[in-house]
Amino acid sequence: MDLDKLTVNVQKRYRSLVESEADPNEWAYAWRSEYNRGGFKAVDFLMREVVTPGKCVGCAACVTICPVDVFDYEDEKPRSVREDACVFCELCADVCPVLRPTDRDLPTQIGLLEPNVDEGFGPYQYAMLARATPKAAIGGRGQDGGVASTLVIHMMDQGEIQGAVLGAEEQDNPQMGGAKLAQTPEEVLTCARSRYTYQPNTLALAQAMKEGVAPLAVVGVPCQVDGVRQQQFSSIRLDVAEWYRENVKLVIGLFCSESFTEAGIDNLSQRFEVPKKDIENINIKGRIEVKIRGGREEIVSLKDFREFARPACLYCLDYSADNSDIGLGGIGLHGWTFTVVRTEAGHRVFQSALAAGLLETQPLDAAPKSKDLLIKLAKYKRNRPLPALMPTLQQRQAEGNLDPKDYYKGYKKAPKAEQATTEVQS
Repeated sequence: MDLDKLTVNVQKRYRSLVESEADPNEWAYAWRSEYNRGGFKAVDFLMREVVTPGKCVGCAACVTICPVDVFDYEDEKPRSVREDACVFCELCADVCPVLRPTDRDLPTQIGLLEPNVDEGFGPYQYAMLARATPKAAIGGRGQDGGVASTLVIHMMDQGEIQGAVLGAEEQDNPQMGGAKLAQTPEEVLTCARSRYTYQPNTLALAQAMKEGVAPLAVVGVPCQVDGVRQQQFSSIRLDVAEWYRENVKLVIGLFCSESFTEAGIDNLSQRFEVPKKDIENINIKGRIEVKIRGGREEIVSLKDFREFARPACLYCLDYSADNSDIGLGGIGLHGWTFTVVRTEAGHRVFQSALAAGLLETQPLDAAPKSKDLLIKLAKYKRNRPLPALMPTLQQRQAEGNLDPKDYYKGYKKAPKAEQATTEVQS
């Protein structure tokens, strides 16, 4: 069998489906059709179609779903360092949120509450402003209202989960960090607060599976949420996907327009003449609010900081973590969290924490502009073409526009599929 020829044929089939304007929910047929015939080397397809063209969002779903550890994860993307170990399971392709949209039956699979409404930021049943009460005892260590930390710790205290997949900060550079498998409330609190650089939280899923830490809660940005959901509900029913389906009990999604590169943190360090370890917190409220050790606070124009936006974020179409159990974000708020409850699992945990006196709420009417802003930001990302129809990173570099927030601004039309096609090796 000519394995490379088989992989090329799958990629050609995929590109044909994309370029013929076939239903995007049918694109996965390109690789799923090979599964009953013994599969193909999906790692090569993934690298050629997503990673090499610079479209990888860094969600790490392919890394943590691989049953034979083909990938390493470096510089916010997978590296196929053990290709010969590939067992042709196709999971790495099937869980990639860049290759295709989520399957149509996902709302049923995740337990979406009925009735629900979608006003532009994903289907949900109810929403409110929320924040941790003093009883939650998080000591002001959360971002905005501290709802994510409160919910995770409450689940631990109730014995509902044994661990949580979070993002932890680096000691000498608090605005950078990596994945953390937190197993105690104290460890959860070391991960509190947001960091506006990219953190591959979901890498900790592999550690949890290896060490048998389960059940789990997962907190992540929208691209990570979509990756987790496609891991849980992949149509390729192998043991590793089954493990995620059975053991991920709550998915909390953090609203995200885009993240920033470490060069942006370097810029702040230089601008304010402080070491990076003294930049204690960053918050974005239409501007960048920077807290520096010792009580100093500085403001930076978000527009002026755009050059440090992470280029890969163009390929994420989800601002509001539409497929999460609970979506959370600051959305111009101070001290409160805009909270969107989407699923039965999210409802149960949120109401439990509320009944325990760990959270207090206000109606959305208390901050009407926040909802309007959420709809606006979510709509902008939703209206982009699917990543398969977008130009590659190399094409954007040639155009001189790497800003994910700006690229489709002003109703710029999506390039035709043939213009955005990645090279198919023959």
